[in-house]
Amino acid sequence: MQGIAAAISRHAEERRDQLLAGASTQETLIYHSATTAHINALNRRDSIYPGRITFFGNESGLLYFRMPLPVHEMAHLYLYDEIRHLIDRMGLRYAVRPTGSSTYKGTGSKKKEGDSGIRPDPPRWAGDHFPTLAIEAGNSESLQLLHRDKDWWFDNSPPGQPRGDVVVVLLIKVERRQQQKRILVEQWYRGQQSPFHTVAIIPHPDKPPLVLYDASHWVVEGAPMIIPFEHVFLRPPTGPRETNLVLTGKFFIKLGDVLLAESNRNL
Repeated sequence: MQGIAAAISRHAEERRDQLLAGASTQETLIYHSATTAHINALNRRDSIYPGRITFFGNESGLLYFRMPLPVHEMAHLYLYDEIRHLIDRMGLRYAVRPTGSSTYKGTGSKKKEGDSGIRPDPPRWAGDHFPTLAIEAGNSESLQLLHRDKDWWFDNSPPGQPRGDVVVVLLIKVERRQQQKRILVEQWYRGQQSPFHTVAIIPHPDKPPLVLYDASHWVVEGAPMIIPFEHVFLRPPTGPRETNLVLTGKFFIKLGDVLLAESNRNL
């Protein structure tokens, strides 16, 4: 098993080098016929491999091994920081905890390393507490793969379990293609066949695409995005300061500036 783990790590390092060099290739390696033994072997090499794991369990044998680039990390962290800022303004800084890239054990043998997330503090009941809000980002990763990440969160955090259920998942997809640069932010809830809400950030068609930090150079479609207070805190708001989390058009313009500027470095 250590030989297979070493081979996966080598593949990941090679793919990451290609991505950093600007190659047009997927940031996610997909393996079939994987087992818990393979995952355990990889975990014993966790100081070496440059990626994150999503394992769909022995039953499917499907393993995603993702190599996050700087633009990927900036996407989910920038969104997390804005949500945390909105929470801090309510005076609830110590009422939530970040979950970051923690590893979560799902049903059966399934495992996942997340991007970002938030859960109430104190947590629900006991055990390995799932976030109430999870954030997943994709750069060269396809939107279809991001949707599978979303499904993992909902499928493996059923309501009523001691570890709690994931209520909302936010997906950020960065389109880096020269012909179509855009960012999509999708808001998902359990059991939906399509996003509850989508915001698209697109460079203005009649203005220079590389001019940054100027609202007139961006088109934001679908803003604002509203996350109900109780979906994060699992209780209704009390008092005038506790309100829904509102991601405004101004925020999405800043998000576009940051992420598309970073993407341009790799094109």
